Amino acid sequence: MAAGIGLLKADDSSDLLEGLHSLDITACKEHIRQLQARRERRRELVERLQEKLKALNNELAARKEEADRCKKDLLEEQAKNRRLAEARRGQKTGKEVVQIQDDQHREQELELQAATVRRFMESTLQEKVKRDSTQNELGIRIYDEVELMVEKSADEQALESKYIDTVLVTYCVPNSELKYNLSFRVDKNMTTKKLREDACLYWGLSEVEFILKTMSNAKVHDELAIQSCFRENEDAQFLLVQKTPKNATLMDKELLHIMPKAGRKARRVAKQSGKLGEAKGESAAGVGGELAEQMLLLPGLFRYMTQRDQNVKQHLERLKLRNLCIYLTVLIMTIVDIYLQLPPGATYSCREGVVQLMTEGDGQGLHFEEIRSLEEVWPWLSDTVADQLLVKSSPLRTYNYPVGYLQVRLQEVQPPTAARCAQLDSAYAVPVNVTCFATQYTALTAETSTNVEVEDYFTNRSGFDGRHINTQPWSFGEERSTSAAGEASIAGSFWDFDGSGYSIEYDLQFSPLETVRGAFLTDMEFLQNQNWLSPESRALHLSFLLYNSNYDRFISNRYSVEMTGFGVVRPLAQVTIFRPGIIEYNIGLQQLLTDVIRLFFVLLICPLQIYWDFMYERRVNGSGCKHFYSVQGLVDLALGVTFFVMFGLRYGNFNVLSIDYFVQHAQTPLDAGELAKQFKLHIAIDAVISGLLLYRFAFFMRVNRHFFLIWTTVQQAAIVAFRLLTIGLPVFVGLIFVSMAVGSSYDEMNRTFWSSAMRVMLLIYAEVETVKDYDPNRGWQLSFNVCLYYFTRLVFVNCWIAVLIHEYQKVRVAAGSIERYRWKDFIVRCFLACQAVPEFVPQLFKTKN
Repeated sequence: MAAGIGLLKADDSSDLLEGLHSLDITACKEHIRQLQARRERRRELVERLQEKLKALNNELAARKEEADRCKKDLLEEQAKNRRLAEARRGQKTGKEVVQIQDDQHREQELELQAATVRRFMESTLQEKVKRDSTQNELGIRIYDEVELMVEKSADEQALESKYIDTVLVTYCVPNSELKYNLSFRVDKNMTTKKLREDACLYWGLSEVEFILKTMSNAKVHDELAIQSCFRENEDAQFLLVQKTPKNATLMDKELLHIMPKAGRKARRVAKQSGKLGEAKGESAAGVGGELAEQMLLLPGLFRYMTQRDQNVKQHLERLKLRNLCIYLTVLIMTIVDIYLQLPPGATYSCREGVVQLMTEGDGQGLHFEEIRSLEEVWPWLSDTVADQLLVKSSPLRTYNYPVGYLQVRLQEVQPPTAARCAQLDSAYAVPVNVTCFATQYTALTAETSTNVEVEDYFTNRSGFDGRHINTQPWSFGEERSTSAAGEASIAGSFWDFDGSGYSIEYDLQFSPLETVRGAFLTDMEFLQNQNWLSPESRALHLSFLLYNSNYDRFISNRYSVEMTGFGVVRPLAQVTIFRPGIIEYNIGLQQLLTDVIRLFFVLLICPLQIYWDFMYERRVNGSGCKHFYSVQGLVDLALGVTFFVMFGLRYGNFNVLSIDYFVQHAQTPLDAGELAKQFKLHIAIDAVISGLLLYRFAFFMRVNRHFFLIWTTVQQAAIVAFRLLTIGLPVFVGLIFVSMAVGSSYDEMNRTFWSSAMRVMLLIYAEVETVKDYDPNRGWQLSFNVCLYYFTRLVFVNCWIAVLIHEYQKVRVAAGSIERYRWKDFIVRCFLACQAVPEFVPQLFKTKN
């Protein structure tokens, strides 16, 4: 029957072969179905055999493990028995036993003999247990299945159970829906590149044009191990797919670049370039065109989209904790120093109280700011000045103590002459009856002649009724307003004035004070009748010194009335608060201690910090001299220079006790304006020092990433804005000249270049008072304001904002993330180091990292 079945199958196969030769499509399909069914049966049989083999292997592994465990137990028991025998033998040694007298010794001897016999039997049985190698009738050695098993531990077997040993590769035919599956056996170290090469070799494909992908459509790297390509419960299956074909055609720009640049074909290149430019414009105007080309048309977009993380953290090596501590300490002490020199509200209260009393008086007379003619000066002198300074119960004397003398000084130019008239043309002659005088008071134009009428009046009155003994208002003096700090100079609204002129001094401590007031009023009345103030007068200065005991401050007062050659009269009040000495007895020791500590830290900054930065620049850039040209180096140098200048001014000029300074002014008429100006200057220098320290502290605060982003953004934007100055500066200067040309006749702030520049800046910032002065009825001024708004607000301000935002995005992307570069960890390590003060202080100023 089996032979019949075999014959039947042979007949079927012969029929199928005949069908193949005869090209019968039905027979071919039937033969293919049979072959597929046979392949499925064989596949199922192979799978069953593999499962059976795997079960046998597991069983053999379990039995081998059990045998190993039994062998281990046997060895442990043998070792235990040997230890017991040796212990019993040790009890017996030490003495020579002649004979055994009792049963206990006999039992011990028997146990030793039994242990010896047991060990002999165990070793003999273990040798007999070893299997002898057997051979068959042909002489070939026969192995047992247990001997062929690999000995592995339980941990290795558990780990191998998770390994992927079979991978299914599905070949996706390009441009069709056909798919072919093939399984591959893999080991734990096999890479995807080897698997891809084997799969391509099997199907006859090019390994260059095909890649492997997971079922989630993720491309697999060639050097990746197959064991790490899949998740825990994911099927081990790959897709063998063709790579996405690249565009083999050249771009128009590439074709244009490879075309000849000279010869007969050069004209064709020019024509094609013109066509390409038109096409590019059309593509930019529309939606078409490559993305890269579209981004190139937008300013900064291509650079922003193509930039990458640049691992910006190198600057952290330069930022040390000692720098933050030093600069912060000096900054705090500088702010405290300014606070000690200018207590809150002290300077304003002292100055504002005196200014209101001297300019407004009792509110019924003429205000000082309202003086607009020469005749209005005399009522202010006779009413306000006399009532406040020369009346004992006046509000000014109630809260302040007058020191020294009251000085009234006049400065005038020479009388008008025809020789001073400017000759515009040689053909033009100035009429005989025309005379001219100087418009500006200088050493060459000053009137130095003696006034006879004034001399006759004051000859017998000098030194009486509170007048100074050396008062000579009829003669010219070159140094009528001097002091130990130098000759006083006055900056007026139109011109600058020196300390020369005609002066009268009155003693403010004279008693009775009513006598001084009467003499002052009489003298002012006489001078008014003598036309002491005339068209040749250029300035009248009234100066005196006050002391406020509540705030321990001296108040320098100078009230000037400036006159021009065109009849314009401008009042100007200059009131300054100062101290002649910093250290007085125990007062000021805290100030001295603060300055000495600051001096120590500045000596650390100026030489040592510059040296550290110099070594850093030489190590990083190869040239340390670049640091001296950087902003940080210049700031450190400026910090040292300004501090030493301030320190020299403070303890070189302000070293006079208040009592000594009081006595000096009580004996001789002196001017306190120059010393007050120097006091104000050294406070301003201290403020500059605080600004430089704040800049350097902010520079080292870049250790914080958010601070670094803002700092670098403003820095890069400032560099771009500096390049824009080549356009903005000429435009700004042009606007200044236009402002002078348009409004110089209407606005006082347009008189000079610098005042006009200030007015333009105030208009840019929309300062309220400046905008109020605008007159819309003037067409030229309206046009100027429109142009100013267009160029500043619509062009430069918007450009600056755009540049600032663009630079911020660039810096933010280039600086990376906090989690990747561990900025926060650096900050925490930097500031937690402050907790270990005893260990931190000796290492604070080390130059080595």
